[in-house]
Amino acid sequence: MSSWQERSAESIRKRGLTSRQRDVPQPEVPVDLEPGKVYPTAALPAIEIAAGVKASLSWGRGTLLEWLEMAPGSTYPDQSMRGELITAVQRGSATCTLDNETLELSSGSFLYLTEGMRRSLQAGPEGLVAMEVFSPVRPDHLALAGTPLPAGADITFPDQGVEASLEAGKVYSGDAIPRKPILMPGRDPAAKPTAHTTLMWGRNFMLSFIRMDGNSSFPHHFHPEDQLMIVLQGDMQEGIDEGWHPMSGDNLDVILQPGGMVHAASISPEGVDVVDVFWPVRPDYMAMVQ
Repeated sequence: MSSWQERSAESIRKRGLTSRQRDVPQPEVPVDLEPGKVYPTAALPAIEIAAGVKASLSWGRGTLLEWLEMAPGSTYPDQSMRGELITAVQRGSATCTLDNETLELSSGSFLYLTEGMRRSLQAGPEGLVAMEVFSPVRPDHLALAGTPLPAGADITFPDQGVEASLEAGKVYSGDAIPRKPILMPGRDPAAKPTAHTTLMWGRNFMLSFIRMDGNSSFPHHFHPEDQLMIVLQGDMQEGIDEGWHPMSGDNLDVILQPGGMVHAASISPEGVDVVDVFWPVRPDYMAMVQ
């Protein structure tokens, strides 16, 4: 048992915490991020995919999060999807050539792709900044980041059999998916929600775009799914076991919280916007919108 697991086990015992139980796959992925440690995106491994196309990488066992930046007019080379991908455009625009179709991506739009689809990107006149989440992880990109897979490593996992919430190959606008309130554990169901999320998922992973109100909090809890979180805007303190760690959208701070890690959140007066990448898909979050 690792040190973080020991600390979380003690926190669970001390706080009397409970959670859902499930069997989570164990792909053989070497993970560079120290669980529970905050990393500014600028400190993450960076790769050059093509001329004018670069990405900063963070990953867990089942998902790879890339902060993609494309210079105006640059081209992301044609590639065949080896798994699932959700692209969430933050700024700028791009033309996506998908199989034999042309799609336009703009700020706030989403695109879900599945295994076997072919795509390339041509950045618009202002370039493109996007968050891309791959599942399983991409061995070629990990190798570019200096973390090649060990010989014979199996990074695959059984399909979790979840029906995706997005139609593959369809561009969604930011307001096409309704925001839903999150009921905090232990909160009075009649109390006004202080956190709202836009949820989307594929067959094996989920994205939760959360807005948490100023001066709100999220109590200590844990769940069996891995959680990779990035702060997009605002400031907060992330509670890991008994400690607190500042996180800021100014740095696009990232933290990996493996399944079973006890964590919490305390929000600044201005509120915060974050994205949580859950692997596998969380059934309790699915139930909030179904």
